[in-house]
Amino acid sequence: MLGAGAAGLMAAIAAARAGARVTVIEKTADGGRKILISGGGRCNVLPSQAAPERFVSAAPGNLLTRLLRGFPLAQQREFFEQDAGIPLELEAESGKLFPRSNRARDVRDALVRIASHAGAEFRWKTSVTDVAPAGDGWRVSTDAGEPFITEAVIVATGGLSVPATGSDGAGLAIATSLGHSMIPTYAALTPLVTNDQTHTALSGLSLRADVRAPAAGKQARSSGGFLFTHRGYSGPAVLDVSHGFTRDRAEILAGWNGVTRAAWEEALLQRTGLVVTRVASRVPARLAAMLLRAAGVPADRRLAELTRQERHRLLEALTSYRLPVTGDEGYKKAEVTGGGVALDEVHPATLESRRHPGLFFCGEVLDAFGPIGGHNFQWAWSTGRTAGLSAARRPPGV
Repeated sequence: MLGAGAAGLMAAIAAARAGARVTVIEKTADGGRKILISGGGRCNVLPSQAAPERFVSAAPGNLLTRLLRGFPLAQQREFFEQDAGIPLELEAESGKLFPRSNRARDVRDALVRIASHAGAEFRWKTSVTDVAPAGDGWRVSTDAGEPFITEAVIVATGGLSVPATGSDGAGLAIATSLGHSMIPTYAALTPLVTNDQTHTALSGLSLRADVRAPAAGKQARSSGGFLFTHRGYSGPAVLDVSHGFTRDRAEILAGWNGVTRAAWEEALLQRTGLVVTRVASRVPARLAAMLLRAAGVPADRRLAELTRQERHRLLEALTSYRLPVTGDEGYKKAEVTGGGVALDEVHPATLESRRHPGLFFCGEVLDAFGPIGGHNFQWAWSTGRTAGLSAARRPPGV
């Protein structure tokens, strides 16, 4: 087992419980570093509702749904609450499930404990230097001495996101060196950057927004929290569509506070009062003033004096405002890595490589990621369990 993150720990548990002799090789001193930092240290273990249609991958949607169903959401929740002894509570506003303790460490420690009790052995502070076929099995070389000779290898090393947690793309390099087709990687669920000072001046302002990247496909749209930062934009709605920029360089559009175009049209057709006052009744005043400037509407314009052209430009700014994105925060702040091992390179029922028998992939190293809200942990738990069970059940020498 290569990697002791979310997918690797679940794979180790599944394989060990199925009777396999499991050795987990992990470069950090304790593993699960992304678990520890997720949810602001609370760990958003799962979503309350599955949403396979919101996952992003080069693979067809029905394949993603099949892979997620390998360990259904209800069974995942039962595992954490019953096996791991971690009661989960719903955050109603977001639909996220967190440990009742609000301690991410409880999740990581429980997974390591369960894997160890099932018989898995951990080799901490050990880096893999090479993975190569060896007869009917595999040779895994590390920086800690003699190589491991094993019948099966599970690659659960994650991607490139948040390198401070130990993610260095080792698994992606292994897959590439062994001839697998790879989808080009990119930072996903990452904040976006602008050099527009009128936007950075709004730093700290938060509201609800509908954000989309029309050229990046149907998955590149989200509604939720939007935050102006001192460097650009963040919040769930922005992170969920950030791949529209990092992958496709598509334009990013925003509508504000869930107000429909029809509702704005009705509001702007009123005949009394200032335009800015009417707009500021539905969005924060600082944002209202900026949007009027962007639409070329004078700050003292009265509703009765608003021209048709001004109204049209303002409606666009209120419902389809083009964010002046000039960059992104990259892998350093990305929650996941987009791209990776193409899903048609693995057998969907087992996650075993189609090119190399006995080699399995799971978690972030695969070309798929979901939206904010526990969906990527759901992916890790599901694919990890499938890979672990499949590797344990694989007949020797096959």
